[in-house]
Amino acid sequence: MADQNQAGITRRSFVQQSGLLAGGLLMGVRGTSLAATPHADPAKPLPTRVLGRTGREITTITLGTAPCGLSSKIPPAEIAKIVDLALELGITSIDTAPAYKQSEEGIGMVLGSRRKDIFLATKVLADTIEEAEKSLAKSFELVRTDMFDLVYYHSVGDHDVKKAMDSGGVFDWLLKQRKAGKFQFLGISGHHKPAEFVPLLESGEVDVVLAVINFVDRHTYNFEEQVLPVARKHNAGIVAMKVFGGASKSAGWYENPKAPPELDVAHLEKAVRYSLNVPGVTTVNLGVHNQDQLRQNVELVRNYQPLSADEQAALADLGKDLAPKWGAHFGPVA
Repeated sequence: MADQNQAGITRRSFVQQSGLLAGGLLMGVRGTSLAATPHADPAKPLPTRVLGRTGREITTITLGTAPCGLSSKIPPAEIAKIVDLALELGITSIDTAPAYKQSEEGIGMVLGSRRKDIFLATKVLADTIEEAEKSLAKSFELVRTDMFDLVYYHSVGDHDVKKAMDSGGVFDWLLKQRKAGKFQFLGISGHHKPAEFVPLLESGEVDVVLAVINFVDRHTYNFEEQVLPVARKHNAGIVAMKVFGGASKSAGWYENPKAPPELDVAHLEKAVRYSLNVPGVTTVNLGVHNQDQLRQNVELVRNYQPLSADEQAALADLGKDLAPKWGAHFGPVA
């Protein structure tokens, strides 16, 4: 991990320097490039970390396929090209879900013999075992694989967790599927109601948690303090999502391929650094609509430097200012 090299930055200079990046991020979202961002050697391997108790070493960037999968304007063949580029760029972790519509089909078109080199995750969003069985079977079919490395019990905050954990519940069924070898690791994921994650983690059966981790929503949902300490106690792997706050809902959310992120592009570099700086986080799940966004996300992660104390303080101040404006945009807190 790189040494901290900006220890002397002040809140004011942080804001000024971040402003210089406003025109240099997210080509394809706002028609700009990464010209203002230092370029890493493309031959340099992406950094990796171990994903908690799974023992699996993966890249610190995971390809998220929700944006491209949820947009009706992006066909599966184009998603396949995005996945193919991700593999060429050295990404070894890919995330999908049936809820991401065309995502699984696009991934299935391109993995082929390279499947063995990828840590592949999908999800089950279901309230009954019948729904869960159909969902998982369809995922195997669309992705064209006989094994998932990781399956998440998806959107924890939308379910009756106690019922799911009881005998005959969906989480209990997923435990049995893991034991039967249908997939290797079991995770939980979600955007809201962080308290619902705790009993699942305390069961000792969760291998990975996928949660909202960004410096703004910390002041609303606060997975960082309510959930992650429990995950670390059980050595569950931690994957950060919604690092940029998700796509702007006012601009059409993920359906619009040109929707900007909720977070202003001036702060995206610091957002990546914040999430990778959170203790226990292995990888940032960054979703994309196109290949240009993917290339730029890879550069942000490749150039990662830990935040200095002053930078952390500046982000805390900025996050407190933005949190009331964003509100509980992922759903209820409790």
